[in-house]
Amino acid sequence: MKVNYEPIDAQHASLTIELNKGDYAEKVDKELKSLQKNLAIRGFRQGKAPIEMVRRSYGKSVLSDEIQRIATQALNDYISENNIDILGYPLTSERIESKLDIENSEDFLFAFDLGLAPKFELNLSPADHLEQFVISVDEAEIDKDIDYMRRRLGKLEEVDQAEADDVIYGVLDELNEDGQVLEGGATAKEASLVASMVQDEALRNTLLNAKVGEELRVNIFQLFNNNDTVIRNTLGIPAEGLNDLSMDFRFSINSIKRRSLAELNEAYYMELYGPESYPANESEYRERVKNNLEGYYANEAQLWLDHQISHLLTNNHPLALPDDFLKRWLISTKPEEYNAENIEERYQEESNVLRRQLVVEKIAEAQNIQVDENDLRNAAYEYVADLYRQYGLMNAGNLVVEYAEKQLKDNDFRRRMADRVVHRKSFDAVRQMVSLDEKPVSVEEYFSHVNTHKHQH
Repeated sequence: MKVNYEPIDAQHASLTIELNKGDYAEKVDKELKSLQKNLAIRGFRQGKAPIEMVRRSYGKSVLSDEIQRIATQALNDYISENNIDILGYPLTSERIESKLDIENSEDFLFAFDLGLAPKFELNLSPADHLEQFVISVDEAEIDKDIDYMRRRLGKLEEVDQAEADDVIYGVLDELNEDGQVLEGGATAKEASLVASMVQDEALRNTLLNAKVGEELRVNIFQLFNNNDTVIRNTLGIPAEGLNDLSMDFRFSINSIKRRSLAELNEAYYMELYGPESYPANESEYRERVKNNLEGYYANEAQLWLDHQISHLLTNNHPLALPDDFLKRWLISTKPEEYNAENIEERYQEESNVLRRQLVVEKIAEAQNIQVDENDLRNAAYEYVADLYRQYGLMNAGNLVVEYAEKQLKDNDFRRRMADRVVHRKSFDAVRQMVSLDEKPVSVEEYFSHVNTHKHQH
């Protein structure tokens, strides 16, 4: 066997593996004899078919599998033993033609293209300045949060006329050009909506003045903010049905419900916090709300700082990547996501993510970041708790622990949690390397700043 490694430039290399009969013949014969023992061929007892008959029937297939296995092992061994830092996984070469004619040759050549990881030094110092927001929580913010929770836990009551946050229930009927119910159209479809969430101003104002028993002529697309998925699910039609859908519908309002504010009493506090640790009075309740909000906005400030760090890692390390190779690799390994039509558009973000990941790995190496079992467990608990919070379960302590412990038995989940730990510890390390400029802001100022940044993106 002969392995030849040929660097092309700083980002690319080729690797070829030449095999002759001496490299594989013994292994092929051994595999054929093993196969012979288990074969049942007509005219022979099991395992007694002549080896030459087995070779004629299965020799080429066994040969193909064996040389592929040998070449793959040789490829991996060479990369590992020579500490070649690659990106993705080697692909069949486009520069050098592989020679794999098992029908007419006993010598074979496997040729691979490799994408090489860039070599670089960390470029982070106190000269890099990042904003560290300190978000203040005032009484108005506390009032707003309490009002939201009181409304969420309040009772739904029937009202005659809609206001901003009321839920309007009704029936939708598709209309024809004459304003009559369209025969064969989408009819008698129950729907509910909140007027304040309708983006079209004129339609929103119409709904805000609507009364029970009214029939409104509405634009179905404006009613649901041009959200195709919501429209299809509400009307029960397939995706292609949107193409022929009339925009004109009759919305017959049969009910309007308003959620009243729950009273601040023991039952309310108990429902929010549970029977073991609910606040004794309104003053204690407001203090808890304030502490929760401060924790929430401290986390928001950290997320913004993490966002800045992500930009800093990319901007300070404009790493040269084997772009053409990586595009080929993405298309070949994830054909359900990438193809020749979309790769150019999607590759930019993929390459930025990869650059950040390479820098994070460099930081982890420089800081000797380790991941122990306690780190994995804490990361798993945090991850699962976030999942439960998305479904409205704010205090799912035992459920979090049980589900996280179950997931930690899966190696793929453990790897993902390890990546989260390394990422978190690396970002924490960056905070110690750069300068953080504290900036006190209100909640409104913080979100205004973040939204402006998102708009610029």
